[in-house]
Amino acid sequence: MRKFLITVFICISSTCYAQFIGSMINEEQERARISLVDEFMKRFNGLQDRPDITKSVEDYETKRLLALFNGKQFKSINDSTLKEAFEFIDEIQKDSTHINYTDTTWIAKVDCHGLFKKKNVTFTLYMSVENRKDDMYKWVINKAEGEIFRLLPSSISDDVFISPDAHETKFMGLKHITTGKDDYISRYLKRDKRIDLTSVFLSYVYNGLLEIDYIEDVEFIFFQVPNYIFTIKEFNRESFNDGWLISSFQKLAEDEKTLIYNNLKR
Repeated sequence: MRKFLITVFICISSTCYAQFIGSMINEEQERARISLVDEFMKRFNGLQDRPDITKSVEDYETKRLLALFNGKQFKSINDSTLKEAFEFIDEIQKDSTHINYTDTTWIAKVDCHGLFKKKNVTFTLYMSVENRKDDMYKWVINKAEGEIFRLLPSSISDDVFISPDAHETKFMGLKHITTGKDDYISRYLKRDKRIDLTSVFLSYVYNGLLEIDYIEDVEFIFFQVPNYIFTIKEFNRESFNDGWLISSFQKLAEDEKTLIYNNLKR
């Protein structure tokens, strides 16, 4: 009986110890996780450390920045992408780059799932931070993208046009372009006329035709590092490399960066 109790005690103790160790690991992972975009900015700026990467660690500056990357994009220590990441880190350190919420040089890319005339659709909104007054800010929509905003006709027909002699009837026939098939409307425009997708988005929402059902994905695009653009996304996994992490980075000339930035801001 005593031997049985000792065996049970050892088993229970082992289980409790394993649970205790597991709990400690989970706590450490939770502390390492970058749960908020604000936390990512603090770690990027060196204002907050990961628990296992402190100033006492050799090559601290490089390691704390490398820990901000999604590690799964690197296949090995000889991976060319990892070598490019070190070059990116060198640029950050050389310029002493900091990123802040109030910067105008970061943009949110928000992938939306919605209902347009009760049909499922997807589209993207690009957003940025704008000053309201004093030290108060807000997010604003810069641009909308999506096939539903292109006003493409369901078919191409040479019979869809405004008559060449319409001026003789004081354009009375114009009423037909609003009472006929509505997706033909773009066929009446000037051939090289560009449709402003953001204006179409606003019109749909204003007239109650489009609603956002849920947000499918969010990505943030940063332009602050000289000669680079990088993005962050949220990763959820049982790992110290978890939360908001650098999902991609690209080396570009400053004039190329400016073109991309202006395209997303307009």
